[in-house]
Amino acid sequence: MKIVIEILYPEFNNLFGDRGNAEYLKARLERAGREAEIIETYMFSEPNFVNGKADILLIGPCTEKSQLTELSELKKYAEALKSRIENGGVTLATGNAFELFGKYIENPKGEKTECLGFFPYYAKQFSRLRFNDNAVGDFNGMKITGFKNLLSHSYGENPYPFLEMQKGIGMNKETKAEGVHKNNFFATYHTGPILPLNPDFTSYLIKLCDESFDGEPLSFEKTAYDMRIKELLG
Repeated sequence: MKIVIEILYPEFNNLFGDRGNAEYLKARLERAGREAEIIETYMFSEPNFVNGKADILLIGPCTEKSQLTELSELKKYAEALKSRIENGGVTLATGNAFELFGKYIENPKGEKTECLGFFPYYAKQFSRLRFNDNAVGDFNGMKITGFKNLLSHSYGENPYPFLEMQKGIGMNKETKAEGVHKNNFFATYHTGPILPLNPDFTSYLIKLCDESFDGEPLSFEKTAYDMRIKELLG
């Protein structure tokens, strides 16, 4: 069985080393004897997922300027992307890619750009300093660690939160709810890259598209994870 991992717009979406998510997925699959292929879909090309040819779809963080270009392009495939979410296609969006699935993004001038509108939250950008946060959240009893480097927070309703934060803030400083989880769709402000930082969550994602997967993280991967959680939570 070959697992196809699609990276959307890698020429923009590789802030904070988030291509590492795809490379780690591929390494974990190949260690377990699976065939894995990474497909890079560049801007203005039709994504593979539109035709159902992506087992795992990755959308990473980008600059605020590139974010608007990406949003315009994704709107062409909004129905296919919505169908993927509703039908359980495994998808991970990290960093400010989380914002694309909400109602709108508001810049510091008060100008609003309509987003995909799949969920009722909205994003507001800051005017100056970035927000940085090392964080740990809970997902179904699993601790997920990552970090944030943001020029925005999100507000409003979030009926499908991904994480309940144990350390660090959620979508904004007033909530512990972070990210979105619906079916097999996961979106989070956390980067890191998030999958190498969280080897058990990586196993969880892989099993969503290959139930027989039984590959374990290497000992140093587990040790690094345990040390980071201990450092952050005490």
